[in-house]
Amino acid sequence: MRKTSLLLVILSVFAIGAMASSFRHDLGELHSLWSAWKSVHSKNYHSNEEPARLAIFIQNYRKIVEFNRQNDHVKLAINKFADMTGEEWKAHHTGGYVSNSRRAQEKVLKFSEPVDFGLLSLPESVDWRAKGAVTPVKNQQQCGSCWAFSTTGALESLYFINNNKLLTFSEQQIVDCDPQDEGCNGGLPEQAFEYTAEAGIETEQDYPYTARDGKCHYDQSKAFKVNTGRKSITPQNANALKAALTVQPVTIGIEADQQAFQFYSSGVIKSGCGDNLDHAVLAVGYAKVGNDEAFIVKNSWGPEWGSNGYVYISTDNKANNGNGVCGILGDPVVPTA
Repeated sequence: MRKTSLLLVILSVFAIGAMASSFRHDLGELHSLWSAWKSVHSKNYHSNEEPARLAIFIQNYRKIVEFNRQNDHVKLAINKFADMTGEEWKAHHTGGYVSNSRRAQEKVLKFSEPVDFGLLSLPESVDWRAKGAVTPVKNQQQCGSCWAFSTTGALESLYFINNNKLLTFSEQQIVDCDPQDEGCNGGLPEQAFEYTAEAGIETEQDYPYTARDGKCHYDQSKAFKVNTGRKSITPQNANALKAALTVQPVTIGIEADQQAFQFYSSGVIKSGCGDNLDHAVLAVGYAKVGNDEAFIVKNSWGPEWGSNGYVYISTDNKANNGNGVCGILGDPVVPTA
């Protein structure tokens, strides 16, 4: 970035701050905050890059402060993404979820009336973590492989449910070897489940993650046969997703390219994101969080993001014309044994 552009970025940020009295902060304190943040996240920059990153950091800090002033049900925080513009963050950390154009062509058993999942007596909460069925939060890094992490998360839980043993399965095998998907350029859990149903899945130890596309070196002799297929859960139905979660964790697609996700820290997301699905994650249960019922969602951006790597998304069935908050009800899928 040229010096002139850097100067314009910095001046524009400070101009915005000067116009809003609620954003007046001592520059010395902001620099202290910046220094502490760099230390916490082990950030280092070339001298010609740091002014621009500092300007972005200050702008994000001010957005977070204002957001938290206006919302009491969810809070944002200055996390490891605070030196990135929204466009940069979106390019590096979302977009790995590819919509399924074939879904509309699938033959689905139809009833004269839709099944009413609300008639099922559901438990007040479900949390597969408490049952030992969920592996620790992983980090996809700058590879659009969220779809593979969502897939392995569901397979790990399914294997635990059927064998009472928790294994950590290989995302890299799926990234390298699944012929229907596009590795770090994105994919779909549904298609990944089709691949693992045929090939099986190795452990993370035998086929470690590299965060980049690689040549397939799958070893069938080391693969576990976990699933025989996959099935879709009734979309646009919070009770159907909750019912599925009483049986096993569920892969879901969400729209995660918004500020509410970039800086999410705690609480329940009830708005601030649409239903243009661009990120695959794993729902591991649901529970009351304060006064709000929320799905418990495992992400793949590392445990330092969000609430120890998790995010809580409202079970509101009316949001986004029935697709749910962040589109969480739009495309739920599970592997079948």
